[in-house]
Amino acid sequence: MRNIAIFILLGISINLSGQEVFNGNVKKSQKYSQDSELRVIYKDSSDKKSINKEPAYFVNGILIDKEIGIKTLNPNNIDSIEVEKEKFELNGKEYYGKIYVKMKSDYNPITLKKLTEKYLKLNGNPIIYQIDEKVVENSSNEIFIDENFILKIVVEKINTSKNNTEINLIRLITKTPENIKKANEIRIKGIENIKPVANNGYK
Repeated sequence: MRNIAIFILLGISINLSGQEVFNGNVKKSQKYSQDSELRVIYKDSSDKKSINKEPAYFVNGILIDKEIGIKTLNPNNIDSIEVEKEKFELNGKEYYGKIYVKMKSDYNPITLKKLTEKYLKLNGNPIIYQIDEKVVENSSNEIFIDENFILKIVVEKINTSKNNTEINLIRLITKTPENIKKANEIRIKGIENIKPVANNGYK
């Protein structure tokens, strides 16, 4: 069920969204390899002229960030998915379609801000959130989290060079199969370098 739900969401997103865009030209996604040349890609989330046709995602009627929101949903708790293909504007941003995800009745999301207050004791320094590999750009009051789908929270304190300001980096690791597998890996360093010593006839 988990993989099926994720494939459905990703498939809908790919179908409604555009292709990769560089300098206004639409290009097919490039295949990367060891011989690939270095590429620089500038992304501006505030660019309203982008021709990427991204749909809006609603979970239980609440608008969520596509990349962040989907990552923090447990697919096993999805009850149904509905799609509407229509162009509309919301909060100054243009969307191409609506994806409604209805969760089961026992699904109780919590905002990222409330999740932080519930589990962490932090100072008043600035906070940067990261969910898996994605940095959160939205307000912590706008991001809803399924706390039962969070594997662990890692807190790092980073000192910046300017004015020696300390920043709290909060990383949320979700319960994807890949993250669970990685968390269960046991690495023993140095053992592979140990070689048996020859007896040389001595007891």
